Amino acid sequence: MKHFLCLVVAMGITAGLAAQSPSFEDFNKKYGDRFNQFVEESQAKFDTFRKQQNERYAEFMQNSWEKFNASPAVKPKEEKPLPPVVYKEPSPAPTPQPKEDDAKVTPAPDVTPVPAPAPKVEPKVIPVKKDVITVPKPTPAPKPIAPVESEPELPYSPCSTSFYGTTVSVGFPKNDGFKLSGLSEKQLANAWKQLSSEQYNVSLKHALAMRDQLALCDWGYAKMLQAVSEKKYGKTNEAVFMQAFLLSQSGYKVRLATDADRLYVLVASEYNILSVPYFTVEGVKFYPLNGKSNQLKICKAAFDNEKLLSLQLRQPQKLAQTSAPQRTRKSKYGIKVSVPVNQNLIDFFDEYPSAYIGNNSMTRWAVYANTPLDETAKKTLYPELRKSISGYSQRDAVNKILNFVQTAFEYEYDDKVWGCDRAFFAEETLHYPYADCEDRSILFSRLVRDLMGLDVVLLYYPGHLATAVCFTEDVKGDYLIYKNKKYIVCDPTYINAPVGSTMPGMNNAEVQVVVL
Repeated sequence: MKHFLCLVVAMGITAGLAAQSPSFEDFNKKYGDRFNQFVEESQAKFDTFRKQQNERYAEFMQNSWEKFNASPAVKPKEEKPLPPVVYKEPSPAPTPQPKEDDAKVTPAPDVTPVPAPAPKVEPKVIPVKKDVITVPKPTPAPKPIAPVESEPELPYSPCSTSFYGTTVSVGFPKNDGFKLSGLSEKQLANAWKQLSSEQYNVSLKHALAMRDQLALCDWGYAKMLQAVSEKKYGKTNEAVFMQAFLLSQSGYKVRLATDADRLYVLVASEYNILSVPYFTVEGVKFYPLNGKSNQLKICKAAFDNEKLLSLQLRQPQKLAQTSAPQRTRKSKYGIKVSVPVNQNLIDFFDEYPSAYIGNNSMTRWAVYANTPLDETAKKTLYPELRKSISGYSQRDAVNKILNFVQTAFEYEYDDKVWGCDRAFFAEETLHYPYADCEDRSILFSRLVRDLMGLDVVLLYYPGHLATAVCFTEDVKGDYLIYKNKKYIVCDPTYINAPVGSTMPGMNNAEVQVVVL
């Protein structure tokens, strides 16, 4: 790479001397040819390295299979959800009646009210436990075991399919006749060597390009490879094998497994995926991507520098736009907006696994809260919200956003609507007719961070989720101190309650802070 940069700089300098040098064209051709030769030689080295790695992997495949029993799926912690509480607003002061000689006075313009200030009582300080819940920042997507970007493409045939309403296309070698001869260790090792040939580099190159083009998260990339492989080979063992191959070449920690007549792809996840049985191989949890089995024979062959699959979404997924039915949201304090959402994204989120990191199931909420809102919704919702809070103090602006979430969304329990606990991405809360405390807190935290640029943390009470906002102005109310910063309680489920009000029945001695 250093040689490449030096060569580019040298070529740039010589370009400036073109007018003075009669032999510039010859000079440029000479070094241009050297540059092309350098690229070709570098790619050849990458190809050789990849081939060597895959040959070593294939050799290990023949003798590294072992039977494993599945561990039962981890179920979400069941808690009795707390019902929403309506804030008892202070009685307004009586409106003075005009005198007779004031009858012709022009009335004051109509001003949309904001929630009343909190009662003048001593603010409660929320004790912060030592085990504050923090979530690692999203890591970059894994890199392939060797670069393929500069390689000249061999003849290929594109394979296109629909992936959540979005056309994806990956090339496969012309006259591709990939076929497994069987599922023995030796037969699978030979098939791996076949896919490791130069002609299948085009498939990896196109797959990685689709990942970048659609900004797919790790889970989305794995599912996209499944969709393309099944389109190419049907729902067969060949499709499973191809998915495993492309995932491994892309840098992910995957394992092949079999139960005699069927292949499985197992992926190691950075998160503990809920409601899915898993296999522990050398201390690492692996989850099946295409089926379930209580016992599997798993290949323990591994590549160097394999990366765990992350379930954090680094950026919005760029899926094709399909309009979902719009819902009009209207708050008590004058915000009214119909928010369009992308149905393809709703379908994607509907199948997204719920998971947590480490040993704390509460980290799962950070995945939802930290996922950016799609541009489709932001283009309509954010201008209306910005207009409604323009000119207000931080406290009153956040109050209006808080009241929007408190009163524009109908509350309902998850078990009644879905039959189980289910948290929403912000997009889903805008789409579905009902939302509980988790969904409201996730949406509110997203809106305040995006519109106000203020830090927000989640507050977890047993059976309830709220938030706290770090204002940069002096704001009164119940608060906590985290890293020497003051966070004021804001509860999207305490209906009509202003900033600084803790919902009755919340035991502040039990609260835990989830840092976003």
